[in-house]
Amino acid sequence: MADTPALTERQQRAIAQAAATKNALLEAQQHLQHALGLPQTGREQRWADRVARELEAARKALDAHKMEVRGPGGLYEELRFDAPWLIPRVDQLVAQMDRVERELADLATEIRHVQDGDLRGLHHIRHDAERALAMLRDLLAREGDLVYERFNEPAALD
Repeated sequence: MADTPALTERQQRAIAQAAATKNALLEAQQHLQHALGLPQTGREQRWADRVARELEAARKALDAHKMEVRGPGGLYEELRFDAPWLIPRVDQLVAQMDRVERELADLATEIRHVQDGDLRGLHHIRHDAERALAMLRDLLAREGDLVYERFNEPAALD
C-alpha cells in the first residue's frame, strides 16, 4: 500500500484553521446544550434569555467556521482543488451547513417569542434545538471524515 503524500503548506493551514473554528463551534454547542437543559418552569423568559445568548454564540461560531472552510484558501476549496472526485460530497456539506443555519435562525425566532412573553411554542424549543444540534454534529462528523479520507488515507486507485 502506498504512503500518503506529505501535506502541502496550504493543506496544513486549511486543516489547522478549520480545526480551530470547529473547536470553537463545538464549545459553543456544549454551552447551548447546557443552557437548554436548565430548568425553565416558572422562569421561562430568563431561561429563554440564557438560551438566546448561547444560541447567538453558536450561530456566530458556525458563521466563523463557515467563512473559514468555505472561504478562499479554506478547507472546502482545498478539497475541491486537490480531490475533485470529492466535490459532490463537499457540495453536500455546503448544503447541510446552509440547512443548519436556517434551523438555528428558526430556533432564534422561537426563542424571541418566549422572550416577548408568548409561551405557546416553549415546549418545541428543546426538541427543535436537538434536531438542529444533531444536524450540526452530523455535518462536523462528515467534514472530519472527508479530511481524514483525503489527507490520511492513500488515494483509491480505482
